[in-house]
Formats: sequence, structure tokens, C-alpha cells
Amino acid sequence: MRRPEGKGRGVVILLALAFLLLSFFLCVALGATSISFSEVLQYLGSGSASDDPSGTIFWQIRLPRVLLAFIVGACLSVAGCVLQGLLLNPLTDPYVTGVSSGAALGAAIGIVTHIAIVPWLPVLALIGGMLTLVVVYSFSRRHGQVNIFVLLLAGVTVSQLLSAVIAVLMLKAGRDVHQLLYWLLGSFSGRSWTEVQIALASIPFLVVPFFFAKELNIMLQGEQRALELGVDVERVKKVLLVVAAVLTAIAVSVSGIIGFIGLVMPHLARLVIGPDHRKVLALSMVFGAAIMALSDLAARTIIAPSELPVGVVTTFFGAPLFVYLLRSKRGPRW
Repeated sequence: MRRPEGKGRGVVILLALAFLLLSFFLCVALGATSISFSEVLQYLGSGSASDDPSGTIFWQIRLPRVLLAFIVGACLSVAGCVLQGLLLNPLTDPYVTGVSSGAALGAAIGIVTHIAIVPWLPVLALIGGMLTLVVVYSFSRRHGQVNIFVLLLAGVTVSQLLSAVIAVLMLKAGRDVHQLLYWLLGSFSGRSWTEVQIALASIPFLVVPFFFAKELNIMLQGEQRALELGVDVERVKKVLLVVAAVLTAIAVSVSGIIGFIGLVMPHLARLVIGPDHRKVLALSMVFGAAIMALSDLAARTIIAPSELPVGVVTTFFGAPLFVYLLRSKRGPRW
């Protein structure tokens, strides 16, 4: 596959944005109760909630849900892209630091103690994720430097430990086990503007990696070569590891654990536009937002009026796609 250059890359970005816009209209219009595109444009143009049933569905259910899916998809994709670039490992996903397990434990505690009401559930999940980050980061830091391999081992170890604690909570959850399991599989069901407001805290962290795109490109040649070329490797690692972990914690805190988005989207972006992180980060963000929203649309329509956890949908399409990318001659390249 010949990757686009020059003006071709601009066309790719425009097509990706068109795909994002199309996914937005599809996701807010389709569902158990369909809303016509003309009504969607009317509601968006009015700038305020409508009193009719379709308007209520649009403003109070569909729009916040789709926006939240966009933000979560963007967070996971950018976090995955950053970590894959830092660790030079195409199998890295946003959950490798153990932050997702910490967030899951925080949410599990909220559910079993019956304080899992908005906004406490995402707040507890966010606290759990950030505390896990502190623990993993402290384990990996030696003499002022972050050892990537120790960080990976610490992340996996802490994640397994916290997963065991979650399993114990599930055994003791009783009637709450269904709610806990559904949250662990990832879902946007019942989410409102409150979760959107919490997720908006991720916007500054989504921007930060773009300022380090040049350094990420150089670090693809290895840390030693990056040092020789004048990159402050330790500073870049510290900043971007924290940014990726915060993005992951925010995403998990409002949606639960959703797999494969952060793993697959950066690979798709590199396949389409090449390894330059200035382009890959942007395309990963757009792909992640659009695919997450479309996955949620599938989750709430496939077995309507019931819903599938969105994490199940992303796994169904993400696993075969990733296997294809690994086996393809056009697969993931740096």
C-alpha cells in the first residue's frame, strides 16, 4: 500500500474528518427511536433542548452519549499511540500501566458499597486509576530515571493483583454483580452530561502529545540515538507516560474497560498515513472517536431493546482486525 504524501495526506485527513462527521450524524440519529437528519440539524441549530420527545431523546440521551464515546475513543487511541511510540512495542495498549485495573477497582468499591451514583462512580474510578499510576511510577523510577521495562513489569504485576481484588469483590457483590460485570465490560448506557463534563478534563492531555511528536519520531530510532540527537529522553518519557496514564484513567472512569481501540487505531493510522507522529496522533484520535461511537451504536441496536456492552463489540471487530494487520504484508510498521 503506497502511503499518501504531500497533498495526499491532507486529503486523507479531510476524509477522516468527513468520516467522523458522518459517524456523528449516524449515531445521534439511529437507535430504538430514530431521528431524521433534518430533525438533528434543527436541534443543533436551535441551540437549546426541545420539548418534544425526539428533542428530549436527542439532547438528554443521544448527544451526551455520542460525545462521550468520541472523547473516550480519542483518549484511548492517543494513549495507545503514545505508549507504542515510547516503548517501541506494537503490542502495547493503554492498559499496560495498570491504570485501568486501578480505575476498575475504584468503581467496583463504589458499586459494592452502594455509593455508585453520579458523579461518585467516575470520581472513585479516577482516584483508583491515579493512585495506581503513582504506585507503578514509583516502582519504575530509579536514580531519577524511568526504567521502561520495570514499568511494564510493575504495571502487569499491579494489574494482576488488583484484578484478583476485583474478583473477590465480585464474589461478594451479590445482587450488584450484574452491574459490576457490565461496567467492567465497558458501556455508555445511562451516561449523561455529568460524565461528559468529567471527560472534558482530558482535552489538555490530548493536546500535550502533539508538542512531543518530533521527539517521538526521533525516539523510534532508540533511546541512545535520541540522546545523541539531543532529545531529553527522560523528560519526554516522564511527561508522556503521565499523559497516557491520565487519559486512560479518565476514559475508564466514565466508560469502564473497553479493549482494542487503543491497540488497533494507532496501527490503522500508521498503515494509512505513515509513521510520522504529527499525523499519526491526529488520525488515531479521529479514528478512535469515530469507531468508538459506531461501536456504541452497534451495541445499542444489535439486540435492541437490550444492549451489549460496548467492550464486547470492540473486541469482536478489533481482535480479527488486529490479527489481519499482524499477518498482512502491509501490517504495522514504524
